[in-house]
Amino acid sequence: SYSQEISGNWKTTLESPQGSLELTFIYKVDGTKLIGTVSSPMGSQEINNGKVSENDFSYDIDMMGNVMKFNGKLEKDIIKLTMVMPEGSPQGPEGPGELKLTRVN
Repeated sequence: SYSQEISGNWKTTLESPQGSLELTFIYKVDGTKLIGTVSSPMGSQEINNGKVSENDFSYDIDMMGNVMKFNGKLEKDIIKLTMVMPEGSPQGPEGPGELKLTRVN
């Protein structure tokens, strides 16, 4: 099925004032569940509450006690990932922004 295409290794580069940061995402689709990890130079985090429906998916990551929610969408050979900011948190003028993930073979 289409959702199986989400499984695999993906990466993106975050540009920040401190320089660029490479993030690696390992996704595994199991039915309607998504499991995996997100890794950065600071370490890796397990995906929590991962859900998949066709080419859309969502999950949470616990970053040092702060739960961050992500929504993703597979579009051909890239994944567009957006961070859902918690209510009342500061955001940039254009919101949290969108990450484009590319597949790593």
